[in-house]
Amino acid sequence: MRERGVGVGLSPTDIPADAQVLGYSVELRPASFGTTQTIYTAYVEDQISAGPRLNLTLGVRYDYDNLSKGGAASGDFNNVAPRASFNYKLTGRAALRGGVGIFYDKILYSVYSDALAQNNTGADFKRQLQYFVEKGILPASTNIDRVTYEGNLSVGGSNNAGVPIRYLQGPSAATFAGQRNLFSGERRILNPNGYANPYTFQSTVGYQYQVSDKMLFYADVVYNESYNQFRTTNLNAPAAWDYNLSAQRGIARSTDAANLTRPLPIVNGTGTINGQVLTGVAQSVVMTEDKGRSRYTALSVNLQKDRASDVYAYRLIYTLSRLYNDTEDINFRAMDANNFGAEWGPSVNDRRHIINGIFNYYVGQRLTATVAALIQSGQPINRVPNGTSYVVVDQNLNPVLNGSGQRITSADLNGDGTAFGDAYNGSTDRQPGESRNSDRLPWSKVIDVSLQYNLPIGAVSRRLEVRADVFNVFNTNNLSGYSNNATQSNQIQIGPANSGIVQRNAAPPRQFQFGVRYLF
Repeated sequence: MRERGVGVGLSPTDIPADAQVLGYSVELRPASFGTTQTIYTAYVEDQISAGPRLNLTLGVRYDYDNLSKGGAASGDFNNVAPRASFNYKLTGRAALRGGVGIFYDKILYSVYSDALAQNNTGADFKRQLQYFVEKGILPASTNIDRVTYEGNLSVGGSNNAGVPIRYLQGPSAATFAGQRNLFSGERRILNPNGYANPYTFQSTVGYQYQVSDKMLFYADVVYNESYNQFRTTNLNAPAAWDYNLSAQRGIARSTDAANLTRPLPIVNGTGTINGQVLTGVAQSVVMTEDKGRSRYTALSVNLQKDRASDVYAYRLIYTLSRLYNDTEDINFRAMDANNFGAEWGPSVNDRRHIINGIFNYYVGQRLTATVAALIQSGQPINRVPNGTSYVVVDQNLNPVLNGSGQRITSADLNGDGTAFGDAYNGSTDRQPGESRNSDRLPWSKVIDVSLQYNLPIGAVSRRLEVRADVFNVFNTNNLSGYSNNATQSNQIQIGPANSGIVQRNAAPPRQFQFGVRYLF
């Protein structure tokens, strides 16, 4: 083909017909799948003047999300959300304000689409689900056909019943239809109870005082409780592991040993129900549930001074807050045996102290110098085990050996294996003795400075704005306070709390920015 000079115009037909096919696969459901998400909303609100000093705002909202039906017969219709707020004038300079209300969120489409894409309609898988119904793991009202779906599945091989596959002559998806009934490490189903819309009870009360014509002080207290937060539960999770054994004896349960403790035990990629060996079951059957919750409390204090006739202005903000939860996102799973009670702890985004300040100094009417500071206490660290320190053992607690007769080690202490989403939310076994997010990164400190000069050009309304900024002027190496994913995060560290931090990434270093803007 190089001699023919095909180059960037290469197409499948340019490849010789006798090319050897080393691998071939086809999706059993290549078409698009899913449904349209429709949200119906109604809202009324009224503002009432209850007196010369008191203003009230009263409202109620209703939402219905068709995706809340999930695998149930009907959806979540009871999403009535009342809310109220007030503003009370204490004096000519002081006011008291507050509000309370319920706020519903929509069903995330990925909850629904993930359950379809990783689903299956194989006979053995459906029998496994019926087994869960019989054991009370799924409700008796579960409709197997409503919770299952022909999800996407890549199947195939290098030959077709022993006959080599010729280039561009691969068998159709229908040829591999029987491979739907194959063993899988993880599958998902729609929730047979449907999905309750997540909602938050929000409340706040604040005090505002006009210190002078130039200065304003205000403080607010916030208390929020969130319910029906999404997380994943494993219907075929292994029995709980005794992490004291890991701590005391330096051992980790093997996957084979853990598989024997599942509601439907898994042996060599099969499950047995009433003496019938089923090869198309799933080791883990995952379902999104709406039982997660979170709690946020905060105190925010603000002091703001306008420039007025002075040559300076500033704003100072201090926030003391606490965010606890038992789920981080839709793919969050409990460390062991669906024990979400043990997951209640600081959120990955919990920052106890945040200090934010900005100071402007004006030189005449054209030059402005600005200093801004953002200081935050460190985000939590989730402490995970050192995989080289824990020897894998079988169900009799005897070491498992590899082909060379050597002991195997692992950080998967309970042997339940990895799961979809681990790379994004950091779901993993924790260091024995450590609770979720039990440690903290160092404080984050960022100082920025800028200069801005306005140069009039011609008419009064035209001017040239020249600006220079230096971000993180002290080039501080900050390990938290910015977005990143779990696999690269400093928030996942090996070993017990206070055993040191291995830096995986950092916030941006010192940066310079120059700009010119023409305003007219």
